[in-house]
Amino acid sequence: MSYIPTARASAFAPTLRQVKPTLWRVLRSDGSMAGYIEQATERFEARRMSASTRQIVGMGDFSSIDDALSCFR
Repeated sequence: MSYIPTARASAFAPTLRQVKPTLWRVLRSDGSMAGYIEQATERFEARRMSASTRQIVGMGDFSSIDDALSCFR
């Protein structure tokens, strides 16, 4: 069975906005901030922001920016 993305699924996909050469802000579909992805050497670290406490929580290191972004979906 293969997965075919629907328009509804892509409407909720997070987007990236580059802040610095090695730092991207992850935005939800409504424009609010979900977290950050930072490149460190050849790895990408994903950090999620908790809206209620305004704390940043590390979510892991990934080999590509796409893999890091997938944890925000």
